[in-house]
Amino acid sequence: MKRWIGVGSIVIGLVAASACSRRDEDRAKSESREAQDKARIQLDQANRKLKEGLKKANEQTREDLDKAREQLRHALSESEKDAQKARDRLRDREKKDDGQQ
Repeated sequence: MKRWIGVGSIVIGLVAASACSRRDEDRAKSESREAQDKARIQLDQANRKLKEGLKKANEQTREDLDKAREQLRHALSESEKDAQKARDRLRDREKKDDGQQ
């Protein structure tokens, strides 16, 4: 009788261990899935933030280039005006010098 109780206890123990093992395995799979989902969400968020940052940087660069282009055009225009004034003054001076001789 004691022998059957011992064998029965061992069988019950093996069944219980098997059930615990499955439960642990299911929990591990579930936690793994949750971790993967969380990592995927974080990756998607990081990707979205990176794209937004790049878009803003691109827009800022375009604005800066437009401003620089406008400043360059203005400087070139001023330089052309100054060069024209210098030519006019030189012609006036040459006319004066020709008239005085």
